Order: sequence, then C-alpha cells, then structure tokens
Amino acid sequence: MIQDVDATLKELLVRKVPLDTSLIDIKFEMPTRDWSASVARPTVNAYLYDVRENHELRSNTRTLMRNGTVGSQTRAPIRVDLAYMISVWTTDIADEHQLLGEILAALLRFPVLPADVLKGALQSQAQPLQAWIAQPERIPQPWEFWGHLEHRMKSALSYVITTAFDAFPAEDAPLVRRTVTTVGPIGA
Repeated sequence: MIQDVDATLKELLVRKVPLDTSLIDIKFEMPTRDWSASVARPTVNAYLYDVRENHELRSNTRTLMRNGTVGSQTRAPIRVDLAYMISVWTTDIADEHQLLGEILAALLRFPVLPADVLKGALQSQAQPLQAWIAQPERIPQPWEFWGHLEHRMKSALSYVITTAFDAFPAEDAPLVRRTVTTVGPIGA
C-alpha cells in the first residue's frame, strides 16, 4: 500500500503542479550527503520519514455483509498517516524556492486527494485520502530532521497523507434467522 501512496504523490506532483519529468526528477530517497552529491539535474525529493496510526480517525465500527443465510463481518480500516519531507534540489537556490513555492501552492489546493491521481489499491478505498501540508503539530522540527541526516538544513515541506489500511480479514458472522416473542401479563 505504501508504494501506491508514493505513486499517487508522484502523480499529484506531475499533474497538478505540474512537473515535467523530462526536465525534473522525482525521487523518494533519503536525502543523505552522498545522495545529494549525486543529484545531476533539478530534483524533487519526497522522503517518507514517518508512518503512524491516526488516532483521531480511529473507528471501532464493524460492517455486516449478508449473503443469504451467511454473513461476514469486517472491521473498519485503520487510518494511517504517512509523513513526507518534500525538498527541491537544484544548483540555484532561487530555482529551489520557486519550485518549492509552486509545489506548496498545488498541494494546498488538495486537502483531499483527487480521484484522478489515485494509484493502485487507493483507487478503490472507501475513505477519502486526506492530506495536510505544513501543519506544525504534524511535523518534526526542521533541525531534528536534517540533523539526523547529518546534512545541511534545507527548506522543505512536511506533507502528510492519511490512508486506510485493511489490516483485518472478514470474519464469519452468525445471522439471526428467527425471533421468539412471548406475550403474557405484566409482572407475571
């Protein structure tokens, strides 16, 4: 499922910014010193740095599907936040800032990811894919992120996509096929 979120994010950047992949690379790699030294042309890097359950969207509901005399019960999917650090790598800082600004403007337009960019299993999800851009309560401190990579601090956007993971298989569920009602005097 994570690879589908990566592919969806790439499609969102290509179609909605838009980015021309013949001129700009889109990568999902850890931006280490060695990696950045190997960047040869303008590159947008969307590094997945954190994956965790979204407790605000937790649901204990179950859905019962009936098929004649047989039933199956499914639990609600687990909602998970995938946090990306999106940075731009060019030889000119003005170009980096311009492209980062274009990406920010595009991502702000889509708090719910549009259906035309969804890839793989995300196309059939019942829950909408929500997204947060540059939300202080959802991001690490920049020096913490770049400091752990032993890299120079760099302008970047924190981008969180919330997706649903179906972690539990459907379970057989007994169906009520008959009711018995007893009628009698009150208090008897």
